[in-house]
Amino acid sequence: MEHKVDQLLQKGLSILYRLSEPFMKEWKTVLAKFDSQKENLVDKFNVIIEIAFQQLHNTNITSVDSFILSLLTEWQNRFGTKYDENESIFLLTSIENIFYRLLSANKSSTFLDYQAVQFVFSRILDQTLLTPDIEIQNEKLVKTIIATNIIPIKWIAVVNKIHEDYLVDSIVCSEDSQVDHYILDMTANLKAGQIDHLSMALTRLLGTDNQEDRVIRIPCLNETLLIGLQNRDFPVTTHEIEFIRGMYLRQLKLQHLERKMEWKDASLLFLQHLLRAQDADEAVKAITEGLVEYMPFRRCALFMYNHYEGKGIGVSGYNVSNPSVQQIREEIFKLPLIKKYLPSLTHSQPLYFTNAATVLPKKYVQEYQLKSLVVLPIFVPTQCKLIGIALLDKGEDSQFEVSIQVLTTLIKFGQYAGELLFSYRDRTIQQLGSSNSVLTPREKEVLKLIAEGATINEAAITLHLSSYTVRDYISIIIQKLAAKNRTDAAVKAIRMNLIS
Repeated sequence: MEHKVDQLLQKGLSILYRLSEPFMKEWKTVLAKFDSQKENLVDKFNVIIEIAFQQLHNTNITSVDSFILSLLTEWQNRFGTKYDENESIFLLTSIENIFYRLLSANKSSTFLDYQAVQFVFSRILDQTLLTPDIEIQNEKLVKTIIATNIIPIKWIAVVNKIHEDYLVDSIVCSEDSQVDHYILDMTANLKAGQIDHLSMALTRLLGTDNQEDRVIRIPCLNETLLIGLQNRDFPVTTHEIEFIRGMYLRQLKLQHLERKMEWKDASLLFLQHLLRAQDADEAVKAITEGLVEYMPFRRCALFMYNHYEGKGIGVSGYNVSNPSVQQIREEIFKLPLIKKYLPSLTHSQPLYFTNAATVLPKKYVQEYQLKSLVVLPIFVPTQCKLIGIALLDKGEDSQFEVSIQVLTTLIKFGQYAGELLFSYRDRTIQQLGSSNSVLTPREKEVLKLIAEGATINEAAITLHLSSYTVRDYISIIIQKLAAKNRTDAAVKAIRMNLIS
């Protein structure tokens, strides 16, 4: 199985390299649409993209994970570890969607090609963005090290190198060596051009009785642990240093694996949940239910874009009144949410809002007592289409925050939901769309005869109608189905399961 996964990842990389030239042309077009606030991050992405294509050209990549790690190391060496995670998600999904568009433009592209590209970007998101808050993570790790009592530790600082400076990410004192909080605040984001200078500054800030602490330095991958000893004369052996280093690295690896498994487990469970759907009704129910059951939300409302009428329609709700959701009809391009955030939504980016009133009409905010809100794009990678959105929250009048891990995981949830819903899109719109889009029994009879090859006169004779009446029926049908002609109307009606 592992070999098959590696094969799929390698296939994805080969596709990215094969499409590198048309990608760069498309990427330049996309860049012109970004606002100036993203320019700094975009410049960094441009550098890494160029390095990635150079590596794919010059190097035989044997491991996708090592390839991604090399790019992350390059990023850290050039730009440091801090970046805007939400904007990074937007740019990564923008890049991913460009490759989907290039694949869709090639008629020889297979579903496996889409899967391979999707798998590579899933791995990139996995390696780069599925991380908890660095300060909280480091604090837990160093507290565990202090608790071992292998050496008499007074404090531990986790230091990162950003550009040419060394920066304190987090610092933890032992229970026996607590210092005033305002002193700890002074150490936050403390930096120096040399790690010895940073070490000296920390010992003077955290030392007692005018005695500077003895500090041990332990390199750990991209970070360095500075450990202040309670007893500066305590003999610390090489074995004890290696034990602490190994313990820290093992905990880092274990936490990373746990996060990966949590994300993959949730995605797998959601996908399995969707695969049970056998028709349009079951599909929309599976999506709304799954988004609540496998994600930290309480309510979900699913909306689709009715491309026949240019309206957004409510199709399903979970832990919210289904009939009330299905009554919603909106000219979506007039909504603040769509006006302002459509570019993000069309790039699969989930959006979090602390106040739903800033993006939704007041009547819905009041009716459903909305506060914080997450908007999930229902996006179809194989078609490069946004076909709907899901609104998620934690209940009436609920104010909440959402982690970057949840937003990152939701990207794949939205894509899985999009692929499923696209196969039922026309039938769902026909069943749940406005009454104007539903064909009457007589209109279905007329269209069925036309689909079977009957002329207008032949249909008129069969139905005991005048040819003028049949022409009127056909005109109404074409208008209702937004079809080009009667043949196109017949094809759409068959696809929508209106006629057999």
